[in-house]
Amino acid sequence: MGYTASIIIGAALLGLCLLISEPLQSTHILGGRMLIPGALFTILSGLFLIISRRKALTQVIGYLVLENGIYAFGAALAVEEPLVVEMGVLLDVFVAVFVMGITIHHISRDFDHIDTDRLSLLKD
Repeated sequence: MGYTASIIIGAALLGLCLLISEPLQSTHILGGRMLIPGALFTILSGLFLIISRRKALTQVIGYLVLENGIYAFGAALAVEEPLVVEMGVLLDVFVAVFVMGITIHHISRDFDHIDTDRLSLLKD
C-alpha cells in the first residue's frame, strides 16, 4: 500500500476513533477528553501497520504501536474498568510468549543449537 493511501486511511481511522469514543467519554478519566480517541487510534494504526506492511521490521513496529495503544487505553479506563486493564496485560503476556515460542522454534529448526555465542558467526 502506498504512502498517499496510508495517509488517507490513517485520517479515516482517526475520524472513526473520534466517533466511536464519544459514548465512552467520562468525567472520571484523568487524561482528558482526547485520551480514549488517541488510544483507539494508536491501536487501529498499529493493526493497520501489521496488516498492510510486508517487511518484518515494520510489522514489529506496528505490534509495538498496538501494545502502546492497549496500555494507553487501559490507563484511561483503569479507575472505572480494572478488568479491561487486566485483560490487556494478559494479552501482552500471551502474545509475547507466543512470539518467543515461534522464534525459538524457527531458530531451533534451522540450526542444530540455539547457543547465542555461535550465532555471532553469522555474518552477511
